[in-house]
Amino acid sequence: MTDSVKKIKIWLVVLIVSSLLGLTGCELLPDTWELPWKQASSATPGQTAVPLPTGVTAEATEVVEEQTPTPAPPPEKLILWLPPELDPNGETAAAAILKDRLNEFAYLNTIEIEVRIKAVSGGGGLLDALRTTHAAAPSISPDVVALSREHLLQAAQDEVVFKNEGLKTVMGDLDWYNFGREAGMVQGEVLAVPFKGVPMGLVYNSVSQLIPSNEWADTRLNYGYFGFAADDPRGTFLLLLYLSLGGQVQNEQGMTILQEEPLIAALQTLKDGLNTRHYSDLAVTMQNSEQVWDAFSTGAIDTAFLPVDVVLKGRETTPDAPDPAFTSPGMTLTDAWVWALGSQEPQRQELAVALIAHLSDTQFLAKWSEALKAIPARPSALGSWEETSLKPALEKMASGAILYPPDSVMNNIGPILRNATLLILRDNADVVETAKQAVESVK
Repeated sequence: MTDSVKKIKIWLVVLIVSSLLGLTGCELLPDTWELPWKQASSATPGQTAVPLPTGVTAEATEVVEEQTPTPAPPPEKLILWLPPELDPNGETAAAAILKDRLNEFAYLNTIEIEVRIKAVSGGGGLLDALRTTHAAAPSISPDVVALSREHLLQAAQDEVVFKNEGLKTVMGDLDWYNFGREAGMVQGEVLAVPFKGVPMGLVYNSVSQLIPSNEWADTRLNYGYFGFAADDPRGTFLLLLYLSLGGQVQNEQGMTILQEEPLIAALQTLKDGLNTRHYSDLAVTMQNSEQVWDAFSTGAIDTAFLPVDVVLKGRETTPDAPDPAFTSPGMTLTDAWVWALGSQEPQRQELAVALIAHLSDTQFLAKWSEALKAIPARPSALGSWEETSLKPALEKMASGAILYPPDSVMNNIGPILRNATLLILRDNADVVETAKQAVESVK
């Protein structure tokens, strides 16, 4: 009986303890016990807690979550830097066309486009300001900036303009003149998108029955008086003659050179023009294209070497000038302007590339460039001009246009070519001796 009583007492104790545990929950259990539902206590309703990997604590996961970057909000504003000629708030037809295009992009993307006008060059100009803001206040750097080809090269060297795969996409089709493709390339990579060129042309009076030759060397034989800026610090006309006759300005090592044989041929063209009296005496007095246009528009010269945009603008601003026509040379020199990226922030770049693509649309570029009196970088855009009389010659010039050598070359040979030009036309110097002096003067 005693054993039976003991067993009954033990079972009673077990039942009592079990009952107490059921009533009090887990409060009687030690805090050091690992209970499955303790890990689930941080899960939100409806979620199943996932056991942590071995060696990872809850505190560590909280630190990781805190360090995960929050995606930046999309930009609410784009900053666009332009030279005065492209000011969308101007009073010209070209300004109104650009302003409408910018407003359209801003509306479609629910953003503001802030336009800032800066000088082409000098202190506070486009390139100088790019350098300053990149170093001191990158947050206010331009998202899109208009630059000349030469300034793009310098900006790339200073690392104040930036690459983006989207620029390659914009340049991916075939609808670009060669000068435009080259203008946007730096060291074999697409760094910008071109929008206009500034080719040099030979202009004459459209009513003339004696059409000048398309060959630059034939200026010595063309009718009447030919004029150009012989005192141009860059020696542009002699440079074009020299290049058209096969001359090179850089060797395989990239060093600046002048070659004697093609330079002699180019200088002989000047000498022949002087001897046949087809080169106007005014040439040696002119230093810039404005002076050359004045001489052409007043009838002092019959043919002239001028930038195309000077002629197109002059035709409207000088109503008494002869109605101009252009020859169709197979090769000429041109400058170019491009759109480049001035911000490194990915989201700003993405929207900036979209704006550049918006400004590169054929129909817009056609309408804007024609109003601007500038040669567009896309053949389809020039082909869409409403102008019919000049367009065939302009298309030929744009197709054969090559970019000026970089300033690192021009700053060396420009003064040499200018001096050689004046020696022949003003001083009637010997062609061979002048060529030899020029070749030896290259640094």
